[in-house]
Amino acid sequence: MRILSIIFLLVFSSIVFCEDIEIGLKKQAAIDLCNFPDLTEGIVDLLYLTVDNYWHLGEYSKIFPVFNLITKILPEDTNAYLTGGWFLINGIASKYQGEKKEKIKNYALEFMKKGIRKNPQDYRIYFEIAWFYFNEKKYKEALEYLEMAEKFEHSFYVENLKAHIYMKMNEKERAIKEWETIKEKYPERKEIAEKFIKLLKEEK
Repeated sequence: MRILSIIFLLVFSSIVFCEDIEIGLKKQAAIDLCNFPDLTEGIVDLLYLTVDNYWHLGEYSKIFPVFNLITKILPEDTNAYLTGGWFLINGIASKYQGEKKEKIKNYALEFMKKGIRKNPQDYRIYFEIAWFYFNEKKYKEALEYLEMAEKFEHSFYVENLKAHIYMKMNEKERAIKEWETIKEKYPERKEIAEKFIKLLKEEK
């Protein structure tokens, strides 16, 4: 309870976004926090508000530490791992070149992998890592994570990305098989799947 009280004080102080915000807003934030049955949930909600504020102020360097703090307070918060990792890769690493850029991307990757260890049954983190590897043109690694994602309830995005990877690898038969799976499993994707199946068969 003592550590939650300390975190509360830190979060509350960070709610003072800028000098021109009315004092009433700060008081309301404290009232809202006290109304949460679980104090931890209230603190995390305030941290997400802090992230949103930093985003609108353009203070991007301050955002990831907040996501990192959220995962310390609430390790089962998958969104913090997903968004934190995505932000490091797309919001921070993209500003650099060379070794520093790679270091930040690798740190983001390890951060998301830690999210898997905390939330092993959430397909979204597996998919996000697969997407990272896809963009890096590391197709074998991407497929490994997509296959892990398939073990749990998931969106069509998983099979969709697998199909595109097989196409990138010029493995037409496997790509056709994946599009056939999508066609049967996700009726709303039938038209798109048939389009790719036709295209792949014409290229054979």
